[in-house]
Amino acid sequence: MGQLDGQVALITGAGRGIGQSVALKLAREGAHIAIADINDAWAKETSRNVIEIGCQSIVSQTDVSDYEQVQSLVEKTIDTFGKIDILVNNAGISKACPFLELSKENWEAQIRVHLSGTFFCSQAVARIMSKHKYGRIVCISSVAALMGPIDLAAYGAAKAGIAGLVRAMALELADHGITANAIAPGPIDTELLRSAWPKDVYEERANHIPAHRLGVVDEVAHAAAFFASPQSGYISGTILPVDGGSVAAGAYMVEQYRRRKGAYE
Repeated sequence: MGQLDGQVALITGAGRGIGQSVALKLAREGAHIAIADINDAWAKETSRNVIEIGCQSIVSQTDVSDYEQVQSLVEKTIDTFGKIDILVNNAGISKACPFLELSKENWEAQIRVHLSGTFFCSQAVARIMSKHKYGRIVCISSVAALMGPIDLAAYGAAKAGIAGLVRAMALELADHGITANAIAPGPIDTELLRSAWPKDVYEERANHIPAHRLGVVDEVAHAAAFFASPQSGYISGTILPVDGGSVAAGAYMVEQYRRRKGAYE
């Protein structure tokens, strides 16, 4: 038996990468999964994997930046399962661009998907959770919210907004039995990242991380599963880096630190 037997989890951006890994991890813990993704084919693939594990699953092709689509997503989940115990806000986009060249359209797109999407989903689901006096809201932020990201001003600002939203929800939803926490992943080895980074950049960034490697999606999923579990009931408003020590060390200064350290040895 899993620690989430009989619970219902709604996960956005669950078609690939971190979201897919979280969906499969929660299913292995016994949760039924409502999968939302803007890519319907990817969402259906994740759903098939969840069903193979032995849990129920539904799919909703959803753009989380669209308020009405989010309301329909939540209604469909309630119509199917009757409740939502867990929400994982994972849907996101990334469009790197130097600050001085950042367009209004790029800025607004990232704010809409990351920050507005997280708000729309969290508010709609929290209204359901409050009726049952129980809920776990888990948001995927980023180390870009905690450090100065290069060429990611819009992304970092949106992810920092999620961190602020999580702290506000932790305070306001506590009386309703709902916790809210965020995970701040560092660079995670996904198909999207490998396609975005040339091989030399990939290797350089990995070397600048204290753990000497990029993270894997399952490591983020394990953290999400803990925040989604009953065992996390006294933890709320936390922003947890899953980053190989990058934030603690200041990832892009690590190599310089190692060279200085070597000079003294």
